[in-house]
Amino acid sequence: MSELTHSINKQLFISVEGPIGVGKTTLTKILSKHLNAFSLREIVEENPYLKNFYENIGEYAFQTEMFFLCNRIKQLEDVQVNKLDKGISVVADYNIVKNIIFAGLTLDLNQFQKYKQVYSILVDSLIHPDIIIYLHGDVDFLMKRIEMRDRPFERNMSRQYIENLSNEYAHYFDPCSLKHYFTGKIPKIIPINVNFRDFVNNPKDVEDVLQKVYKAIEDTDLLKEVQ
Repeated sequence: MSELTHSINKQLFISVEGPIGVGKTTLTKILSKHLNAFSLREIVEENPYLKNFYENIGEYAFQTEMFFLCNRIKQLEDVQVNKLDKGISVVADYNIVKNIIFAGLTLDLNQFQKYKQVYSILVDSLIHPDIIIYLHGDVDFLMKRIEMRDRPFERNMSRQYIENLSNEYAHYFDPCSLKHYFTGKIPKIIPINVNFRDFVNNPKDVEDVLQKVYKAIEDTDLLKEVQ
């Protein structure tokens, strides 16, 4: 990888988002290292309802989604106080808006309306990222990635579920939809198709993402030249 010519001169909050299997955590770790930022990972396997959720979505959807919402809010509140407010940049492998995306797929209409009310109240005061890197890829590619990592609670995940999830992400991160799901300043969105990317073994793919990040914030004072 060629030497990068910028560094961040104040705290930056980046979220990496996308459907299951798209490589969010992998890219988050890599970006955190390059940007000298704290890596925030979402709580997944610690969710006590998750195994039962994938076996019976209708029965355990509400408990699962509420657990994720409450834990992610606590994580974001903590990272603001302990990192961002102290001038430490953060790269997270999720954005809170994913809760609405998943809840919309798994909850019935009555549950979803109640969930949205709670979501709106709890999320209103949360800090929003400066940038969201939206990863997306073909469903066949995502299914292959899910199979390769072989998480026990994902083994029975259907292709239709991943396809529906991908479609929901595409809708929510469409430029015309963003104003409906983010309060205040809308984060800068960087869409990246991961079908032909390998962030682990191809440094050029990582450099391309970094340069997109720098370009996204070049009209602010977040960057300084490295002498």
